[in-house]
Amino acid sequence: RTILTFSTLHQVLAAEKTLRNSEAIKNSVRPTPTPPGLGSAICGMSLEVLEKANQQAVLDCLSKGGLNPVGVFEV
Repeated sequence: RTILTFSTLHQVLAAEKTLRNSEAIKNSVRPTPTPPGLGSAICGMSLEVLEKANQQAVLDCLSKGGLNPVGVFEV
């Protein structure tokens, strides 16, 4: 599983909205609770990348929208 973490819930929701508006990757992520142990400076919700092959496209889309995740974790 690839987990994208953000500082706030607002950022998680904005990132999800940005990705849902991108036709090519709109079904590539889903919100998920942040797994324990990833850090205390991040929000309790994260985005899970559903297909590893789409990970770079997801990150590129978020970067264009100015919504870079705080962390990208393989769990």
